[in-house]
Amino acid sequence: MHLLAAILLFLGLSLASLYVFPSGQPQPADFLLLGFAVLMSLLALTDRGRVLSSFVICWALMVLWVLLVSLGWALVMERTSFFIYPAFFFFNFLVGMALLRFLGVSGETGCSLIRNAISIALLIAASQVLLQLGAGANRTTGSFNNPNQLAYFSLCGIVILMLLDDFRPPLRPLMLAGLVAAVVSILAASSLGAMGGAVLVGLGWVVANLDRLRRFARLLLVAPLILVVVVMVNLSSDGQVQSNLQSRMDRAPDKVENAYEERKYDRLANFPEYAILGAAEGERRRFYPYHSSEIHSSYGNMLFAYGIPGFGLFLTVIFLALHRAPLYVWMGVAGPLIYSITHNGLRSTLFWMMLAICWHLYRQGWREYRTPAFAPPAVPESERYTRSSS
Repeated sequence: MHLLAAILLFLGLSLASLYVFPSGQPQPADFLLLGFAVLMSLLALTDRGRVLSSFVICWALMVLWVLLVSLGWALVMERTSFFIYPAFFFFNFLVGMALLRFLGVSGETGCSLIRNAISIALLIAASQVLLQLGAGANRTTGSFNNPNQLAYFSLCGIVILMLLDDFRPPLRPLMLAGLVAAVVSILAASSLGAMGGAVLVGLGWVVANLDRLRRFARLLLVAPLILVVVVMVNLSSDGQVQSNLQSRMDRAPDKVENAYEERKYDRLANFPEYAILGAAEGERRRFYPYHSSEIHSSYGNMLFAYGIPGFGLFLTVIFLALHRAPLYVWMGVAGPLIYSITHNGLRSTLFWMMLAICWHLYRQGWREYRTPAFAPPAVPESERYTRSSS
């Protein structure tokens, strides 16, 4: 069963960038990841001496609070539409817990599997980006439904690839291709927030490699490679990448000036009473005559929809994932976290996987694969994928 779970995880992550259905509906990768989560949950039932970590407890409490707030408003307004939103949180929680157990028993083999799968997913998205650039698209969506999904996925993907090698990645061809693909996708999506986040990831990469000349020299080899590929993509698309970036840069002052209203933060000021315990998500006609779209911020949406308790638990989960990590990890993860100020990434499975991986790798203050989140029994290397399949 461990082998089957590994296959499902690999396929689910490899296809995670492929959107077939409208946003808000399950995508093909979600069914594969759900199968992975179910298998790992069944295997966890056989673990002895299970110990819940503070990270898992806080995450579980956050999901429970989201469910309670949604249930409360569903009863008050007699609408079932509220329940779709806690389903996203619960799904991502299940995948995150399954990932923690998988990493706990598979160690470096599991990291390698995730590394390769994420790289493939980034390449799939970038392949569609190149086709769209060739067709003259202004802001590309890649294999997603909108540019922001492409940019956010690419940014989280870069951070995960960095985390798996402690921000000191060796020169693996597939991983390098994935990193280059992610950078191209972010630039082609023309997302100013994602580009700023990518700069922070790059700074974390530099800081992590300053201690040894050999590592820094490796970084100096990779940076020009990424630049050359970006220039080649720009030339092959008749300067479309450069044109898109220039257009977005010209709009940057207006976007910053109007961010408060454009990102729907004004809803917090106009309906402050909802931020105490939460308004839940859905049925936004309650806030007429203000815009009915969701708040375009993970933090703003969490505060308004799930109140101070939900917002506090959300921040606690982030802090617990990072609090033992070195400075350069904080800098790198700050990329997606800052991007989340102006975009709602709460439904992105890759975001929650990034936090889970970060907690798993740095929970003891150093990179050793020791006690996983649930503390299942250690499995010898020779038995990791053979015990359940025999």
